[in-house]
Amino acid sequence: MAPAHSSPALRPPGTSSFGPPRSRSCPLLLLAFAHITACFYNPSGTPDNGGADQTEGTVGTSGPGNPGDASTASTGQDEQPEASCSELAAQTLDILDKNCKQCHGPDSAALGSINYITNLDALIWNGKVVPGEPNNSAIYRRMSATMLPMPPESQEPRPSEDDIRAVEQWIAECAAVTGCGQNPWMTRTHVIDLIRNDLLNTQEISADARPFIRYFSLVHLYNYGWCDDQIEIYRHALSKLANSLSNEIVVVPPVPIDPDKLIFRIDIRDYGWDAAGRVLDVATNTFVEEFPDTWELIADKDPYALEFIGDSAEDVKQATNTKFFLLQADAFVEVSAQPPLYHDILRIPATRFELEASFGIDVDANVTQEIEINPDRVGRAAFHESGVSAFNRVIERHAFPNASYRVYWITHDFQSNAGDANVFLDPFNFVEDASEIIYSLPNGLQGYMIVNAEGNRLDDAPSQIVQDKNAPDGVVRNGKSCMGCHSVGVINKEDDLRWEVDHNLGQGDFDDNQLDAIRALYPKRDTFNALLALDSGRFVSAIIAAGVPVGGDKEPIVTVFNAFDEAVELRRAAAELWTTETTLREKLGQLSPALDDLDKSPTGVPRDVFTAAYADAICQLKVGITKACK
Repeated sequence: MAPAHSSPALRPPGTSSFGPPRSRSCPLLLLAFAHITACFYNPSGTPDNGGADQTEGTVGTSGPGNPGDASTASTGQDEQPEASCSELAAQTLDILDKNCKQCHGPDSAALGSINYITNLDALIWNGKVVPGEPNNSAIYRRMSATMLPMPPESQEPRPSEDDIRAVEQWIAECAAVTGCGQNPWMTRTHVIDLIRNDLLNTQEISADARPFIRYFSLVHLYNYGWCDDQIEIYRHALSKLANSLSNEIVVVPPVPIDPDKLIFRIDIRDYGWDAAGRVLDVATNTFVEEFPDTWELIADKDPYALEFIGDSAEDVKQATNTKFFLLQADAFVEVSAQPPLYHDILRIPATRFELEASFGIDVDANVTQEIEINPDRVGRAAFHESGVSAFNRVIERHAFPNASYRVYWITHDFQSNAGDANVFLDPFNFVEDASEIIYSLPNGLQGYMIVNAEGNRLDDAPSQIVQDKNAPDGVVRNGKSCMGCHSVGVINKEDDLRWEVDHNLGQGDFDDNQLDAIRALYPKRDTFNALLALDSGRFVSAIIAAGVPVGGDKEPIVTVFNAFDEAVELRRAAAELWTTETTLREKLGQLSPALDDLDKSPTGVPRDVFTAAYADAICQLKVGITKACK
């Protein structure tokens, strides 16, 4: 366990080092020509965080383009469109993403010199969309053309008539609307004060609990100009991922501490993150780094983690016993939903055999026992088509010996259907090339592991065996790929092997003993489907307990993960750097030359470029302290 935490007593506002009570007055600046309104949170008159707050409330005029809002200036301060522009923009983006991204997206061949089809700002900037004029907008004209439309008529999927009408309506009514770009700006001083006041709320947090309290922020999305319904999926992703990285028995959603639900509190004990954080080197099967608790491990591996400065920040750091009391929520999703951090948070060992032993499961012994005495503790199914592999697949379910509500699933995957890889010829002694593991976490959600033929842990599944259709590179990456695929639990696949044997359609020539063994190990479809439904039901119940909607065409974690990897334009960069667009533009010359394109290109800079420059930019802007400052 982690060492004991201690917390100094927090003093109420207005006393000692906290200084006088701070005003929350916020003058609304009506800028000419419907520029964005701004709200200043610098009540003391002197900057609290190194001086950068002096200009935090000065907001530029461009707005966000991903994933939903248009970003050009509004034509009238009080003008309200009849349509819901937030919904229309999100719908338009989704249509372009599904139908056009393959040829015109960020990682495409950029046909027609367009590689920004999912950036609504860039479409307007480059004249492909003319706000208010669908018929003069190249995007709409090509989509609605009767001759040589785009996408080409031979391509699937294609936008429906309703899709095309939605794009037309967005261009006509919403492409010139700032959406929620008029959100009052939330400074980091205000955010830290909210956290400080939350820690003082003894009805919510006892003094003994303070050292275990941590926070996640979605403020940057709000400051970027996103509307509440756009941010909602990020809230869902945060809750689902935090609980999917938990080793505790209860699902505990993060708690919002502000009316806009942008800052979320967690108690790291609710997820088992108060235990020591350790980094496992799978090559040597030894721990090579150790941290006081798992939160410190997460913060160390998060390139967006920063130590805030200022009096209020110092109070919060002392109370919580950490320099990193607040993390950017979508950056947490990006770094924690994939290896290596995913493995280290869940303490997934180097081999499947170590994992199975920790559960008290002996897969080979269980299979032998199932064939010999049929205790109904193992069920296996084989099928020709899986949706993720071009070859046969076997899935196998084992009940936990001392926890009836927990199960262990393992797949057997092949890179051909020939020889000893053909399970339909030999249902018992086939030789797999890789396996994917799904196991019940104590709280009902699921953990995942990918292993090779020898049972050694892998970060990515072999691409010649399985593919992730939702990943830009097609790679099945442990954690996030599995969460995206299994959004409602283990996928229901009907067995082919037992069914074919029972209907005399099997490929193998089996004797009576083999037929009995098949019927013992491979349940009938109805029986196996009932087990799948049972496990899926438990998983769905846990998802609901996390406050996450079930179903829909966008799994929250994968959606946020993929969105985070999109290019970063100027206003988004400013929001993530806890400064304003105006300030960032003024100070770009002081930052890494790699960020120069923030002010030159409508698409900004690639996410990896921004990430590499982030820590140093935080130092140069005097926002806080990172590794680059030392």
